[in-house]
Formats: sequence, structure tokens, C-alpha cells
Amino acid sequence: MIVQKSLFVTFEGPNGIGKTTVIKDVAQKLSVLGCSLLCTKEPTGSSLGDFLRKAEELYGREVLACIAAADRYFHIEKEIAPALATGRIVLSDRYVESSLVLQRLDGCSLEFIWSINSQILVPDLSIIFFADPVIIGQRLVTKRTKLSRFERDETRKQEMFFYHEAAEFIAQKGFHVLLLENEKQSVGDTSEYIVVEVQRLLKKKEEAS
Repeated sequence: MIVQKSLFVTFEGPNGIGKTTVIKDVAQKLSVLGCSLLCTKEPTGSSLGDFLRKAEELYGREVLACIAAADRYFHIEKEIAPALATGRIVLSDRYVESSLVLQRLDGCSLEFIWSINSQILVPDLSIIFFADPVIIGQRLVTKRTKLSRFERDETRKQEMFFYHEAAEFIAQKGFHVLLLENEKQSVGDTSEYIVVEVQRLLKKKEEAS
């Protein structure tokens, strides 16, 4: 049993990387340890998040970037911040890195994307998964019946490159970034590694309080 403290952890990477499966396993392991959790995601399940999903096919560049940022601020205000205030661990499937990648693929500058996201809550831990772009592409083709505009129009190689750049960028902004290869390791090994890091951060917070 570990002493519960609030912690905000985000999980990122291209679609098909396997992050959702890892999140479920991490949540299960933390629950066994007695942690109180909120598992959430972006886009949100709100009307704003639903609009964002539909807007991807209708809008682009700065317009879509602003809609995504609005949903993110809503996410923080209505879900993330209240959960953290009650001492829960928040696990979010996607966060600002998605904008730093997808909106760049859409033609926005890194500076513009960050300017509209600069007031977001900085996570305690930002996990970004990587894998061979070819393998990711194969997973998408075999597991998805419908591909998004970005999945249809953009290459996985370019997307992966932008995720590496996003990792460097947010690290410079004070984010604690953990880069994990999610190709050869088992889900159990990957999730266990993350749980150990979460426990380390919780202990660090406890010692600092």
C-alpha cells in the first residue's frame, strides 16, 4: 500500500502504438496498490470533444488547433483539476503532445500551437511511446475500419519525427518526459516500469510535503 497523493500522468504516441492497452494495465496495477484513479482521454466525451472529432474532417490548421485547445482547457477545468484536488491519480490518454504533432502535420507552426496551449496544467509525468512507423501503419490497417484524416493523409514516419520533436520541446518547458519503446516489450513489462516511476513520484511528493 502506498500513501495516496494526487498525480497527473499523460500517455502519448501515434494511433496504433498501443497506449490505451498499457493505460488499462497501469490502472489495474495502481488500483491493486490502493490508488484512487481517474482514467480520462482527449478529445473529451463532452459536446465540445464530440465537435472536435467531427471538426477534423471539416476544418484545418489554426481553426482546428483552437478547437483542440478549447477542449483541452475544458478537460482540465471539468475533469483533471477537480480529480487532482481530491487527491486522485489522473491518467490521460492524449494531451498537449497530440496538438504539437497533429496540428504541425496540418500546417501550424510550433510557436502558434504552444501559444494557445501555454496556460495548460503541466503533468507530473508525460509518457510518449515510440515504435517502428512501419509496424504502426500495419496495426492501423488491420485494426481500424475507418482512418482519420491524419491517418489517411500523413505518413507514420513524419508523425513519429514530430513526436520526438514534441518531447524535446515540452522538456524545455519543464515537463518531466519519459520516452518508452512500445514495440518489443510486453504490455506487462511496460506497465510495471510505469507503475514503478509513478510510485517514485508519489514518494517524492510525500517526502516534500
